[in-house]
Amino acid sequence: MIAAVLEQKVWADTGGNLYPNLYVFLVGEPGIGKSRAITTGANIIRDALPEIYFGATSMTRASLSDYMTEAKRFLPNIPYAPIEYNSMVIVADEFSAFMHEYDTALVAALVEFYDVNPYSEGRRVSKIRITIKRPQLNMLTGSTPSNLMHTMKDYVWDQGLMSRVIMIYANERPLIDVFNAPKSEKPKDLIHDIKVINTLQGQFEATEDFKRAMHNWKLLSQAPAPDHPRLKHYCTRRWAHLMKLCMIACIDRKNELMLDVEDFNRAMGWLIEAELAMPFIFQVGTITPDSRVMEDIAHFVSQHPKGLPEHLLVNFARQRVAPQAIRHVLEAMQTSKMIVAVADAKGSRKFTKP
Repeated sequence: MIAAVLEQKVWADTGGNLYPNLYVFLVGEPGIGKSRAITTGANIIRDALPEIYFGATSMTRASLSDYMTEAKRFLPNIPYAPIEYNSMVIVADEFSAFMHEYDTALVAALVEFYDVNPYSEGRRVSKIRITIKRPQLNMLTGSTPSNLMHTMKDYVWDQGLMSRVIMIYANERPLIDVFNAPKSEKPKDLIHDIKVINTLQGQFEATEDFKRAMHNWKLLSQAPAPDHPRLKHYCTRRWAHLMKLCMIACIDRKNELMLDVEDFNRAMGWLIEAELAMPFIFQVGTITPDSRVMEDIAHFVSQHPKGLPEHLLVNFARQRVAPQAIRHVLEAMQTSKMIVAVADAKGSRKFTKP
């Protein structure tokens, strides 16, 4: 949310202007609190700065560019001419609502808006021509691991969008007694701080200690780096991710645009904590049809604590998999200790949960 209200008012010179905009995905199972966190953050912004441009929950490339065209800003640059730019934030509880199927055209626009590249679009209908010199987007959305894997197929991870996304994964459900929880009030201090942050403007400078820390991290090959194959291209953008987080950490603790090693350490902590959990998204999100069948079979077996006769198990399995695959499925389940086979007094096999 800090990144969203900073828009293009602040930047760091890294050979070009680097803005602190972020694409953040909160990933977890249903009911874990993703929507609560997203809604709370968005409401703070809406209360503090009603003029911030929010995009729609569900969009096509055409509607995204239309919204971005409307999100025009003029930055006072006295005594020089005002600076014009377009900045918008998208908040979606569910990424599948924003993009239910992978949309190549929409993704291409998301990449351009993240990088703040000049954007132009021509439509044959009504001869519409759209040109945006400096479009910028911040995005906060949520997804379950399985929905994310369904939308972002294997080949997508080799492309540009997901290398620009910081994924935050959690699997612990908060235990909240809603009837005894303290009454939630508007966070006046946070709203005040957001208003102040929105007034900041200019280029970040950096102390020598900060510059040295960033350079040394690069010399160390940006260790520790995620080694999951699907995060290969994400790793190429870690330096930029860290730099953006450093700017946000700096703004969060003071109103001075001076990056210090304290900001480096805090941002590094955020990044490493997020990256350590990212591989779990692929483990829990990639569920094959056979895996679902095995879970059904294991549950059926668990309903028979004294042991399930083999013929009943086979009859249950054949309603869910091809007959020729039953033996392979049951063997795989035994090998993985999902079920175990035991012999009864008559020598017949029964299956139980270990």
